[in-house]
Order: sequence, then structure tokens, then C-alpha cells
Amino acid sequence: MRRMLTLTTAASLAAMLLVSPLFAAAEEQKLPVIMVTDVAGLGDQGFNDAAWAGVQRAAREFALPVDIIQSREQADYVPNLSAAAERADVVVSVGYIIADAVRRVAPEYSDTFFVQIEGRIEDVPNVVSYDFKSQEAGFLGGIVAALYTKTGRVGAVTGMDIPPVEAYAAGYLSGIKAVEAATDREVEATILSAGTFDDPVKGRSLAENLVSRGCDVIFRIAGNTGVGVWEAVRAREDVKIIWEDIDRDSESPGKVLASTLKRVDNAVFKGIKMAVDRRWEPGYDVLGYREGGVGLSEMEHTRDLFTEAELAMIERAKGLLGRAEITVPETRGEVADWRPPSLSEPEVGGGAAGSSAEGAAEGAAAAGGAAGASAEASRAGSGESAGQEKRPAAAGGEAGGSAG
Repeated sequence: MRRMLTLTTAASLAAMLLVSPLFAAAEEQKLPVIMVTDVAGLGDQGFNDAAWAGVQRAAREFALPVDIIQSREQADYVPNLSAAAERADVVVSVGYIIADAVRRVAPEYSDTFFVQIEGRIEDVPNVVSYDFKSQEAGFLGGIVAALYTKTGRVGAVTGMDIPPVEAYAAGYLSGIKAVEAATDREVEATILSAGTFDDPVKGRSLAENLVSRGCDVIFRIAGNTGVGVWEAVRAREDVKIIWEDIDRDSESPGKVLASTLKRVDNAVFKGIKMAVDRRWEPGYDVLGYREGGVGLSEMEHTRDLFTEAELAMIERAKGLLGRAEITVPETRGEVADWRPPSLSEPEVGGGAAGSSAEGAAEGAAAAGGAAGASAEASRAGSGESAGQEKRPAAAGGEAGGSAG
């Protein structure tokens, strides 16, 4: 088993060595926190980086010693979780696949709090688990892709074939279908699976395959495999990317068409805060657009690539999600029979945060500033800027090749 331990500071190490696993000095409120990654690891420019941003925010606000253990393969999950629980009072575990290991390890460490990100765990008293309505984020990404494409062909590269990834893909196809219903265009969507979150070489190969098919927008839903997707897109002036999980719009202004946001950082912070406040509420919660759990970036570098009518459609979709007026399919098999909402009606009062006072308030309180958290989650890797030419209002596609 390969294991890598990364300490944030020397002070963190000293603090951890002085505390017991139970950390009886609760009055000091300095519970040590250790995050255990999935196999994609830190630096995946997505899910794990977003979770680590939430841990770092908690470290700053509550003066907590924090640390991270990176998993290199699934066989690492149980020993890494056990090692973390031996040394920490709060263990943050990341990824749908690691959930089974948490169910096995958590009961053996009943005095340790576990914050599980993705995967339903609701019957273990020291575990709180969070899922996200990835389909709602994918829905917004699909709308953006379908409104922008010049070729009428868009694509996506996925990682492992697990429910959260499937939901992202289903939402993407649903957003495309909604645009087709609201306009006279047809958009062909191709989704290719890498079967892994940790193979950038394969990610690049699949993205290049999509480009060869004429796709000019690619949605990366692939963890560290997505690093290769970005390399392929960055090499082509005529192709843009939609990022997943964190805001990477400024990675290469104009090249990143939009970012679908999964506020993993909010959920991690919320779980740690419950432990710090000694107000632990175990169980399972699902966060969608209305709850501030998913969303879409501000698209500050690419808004001028869309007409006012197209931007209004995006805002309309946000409004529908914020008011819980639509249910987006969670699997691709549901998309064909799904009836898309009308995106052509104007959104009164704006569609983003303003469309749902409850969702906006909760999202803002949890986020503490979306831009700051996303910037902290970002990792190295910059690319050249792409031109921001005004695109034609219509985009053609092949007959019979629509998402629905």
C-alpha cells in the first residue's frame, strides 16, 4: 500500500502529537481534522481540491490543526481512514467509492466524527453524509454548451461510472434537450467514459476523440482524468471546456466557457462546524441549487459570447431550479421521456440567487464568499487566453443527433 502524508505546517504536526484521539479539552475547540482523499487525490482541480478548501476554511475560522492523507488505490481506504481516526477528532472522507469503507471503519471509532462527501450513510451515529444534486449542475452546463456550440456537436468525458457522475451526465443531456425545445437548433451530444478518475493520458485521448468528431464544447466530469481533458482542449483554439465542481473560469479567460459548481467546500465546512459547536446531527442530506449546494459560475469572461436572449434562458433555468419547479433526470435513461421546461419565458427579478431567497441565503451563509473558496481550491496549470469573438446566433447540427 502506498500512502502519502502531507502536513500543512510544522505547528500542525506539533499540535497533533500532543492530543489524544478523543481530544478531551473540548473547551479549547481545537479538534484536529484529517481529510482522506479518494484516488484522484489533491490537485485534481475539482472534487478533492474543493473539499480541501472547506477543511482549510475551517482551520482558519476555528484555529484547527488540519492534515491530509492521500489514497492511491481503493485498497488504501480502510487503513487510511483508520489511521486518520486514530489521530483526529474529525475525519473528512471524500468520494462516493470511499463510503463503504467509512461504514466499516466509523463504528470502530465511535468518539470520532466522520464527514462523508457523497454516498448515503444515515444509520451510523458518528457520521454525517452529504450528497449533491449533480444533475442540476449538469443541467445548467448542458444549457450553456447547447447555446454556445457553433458546430452543433458537444461532448463530455466522464470518470468512473458511479451515480454522481451519471447524474452529472443526465443533467447535461437534459439541459441540451431543454435548449433544443426552446430553439430551432439540434445538438448532438457524445459522452465518453474513461472508467477512472486518475488517468490524465486517457482523458486527453478521449477529449481528442471528441474534437475529431466536431465537438467544440467538452464537459469534463472526470476528476484527475480531467487534467488530460483540459490539456486537449487548451491545445485547440476552436474548442472550449466546461469545468466541473469548482470555479475555474479564470484558469484561461474565455477558454473555460463556464464552471458547474458543486459546493463541496460548503458541506465540509458545515460538517466540521457541527463538531466544533458540539451540535452534531448525524444522518444524510442532499444539497441542490435551492440549498446552495450546486450552481453555475458567473461566466464573467464569456458572457459576451451569448446574446441577451440566451443569457435570459440561463437565468430562467436558475430560477426554475431555485424555486424547485422542475425535477432534472438523474440517469441518462430517463432523459428520453423527460419533458423539458420552457426556457423562453422571461425570468422576473433575475434567476441566479434572487430566484430563491431561501437558497440564496443558505448558500451565501455556507459559502462565506464563493470566489474565495473557489480560488483556494484552484491548483496550478494556466493556459493561453482564447479570443472572445461574437458567435453566430444559430448553430446547426446533424438531423437525428439530438440529446433527447
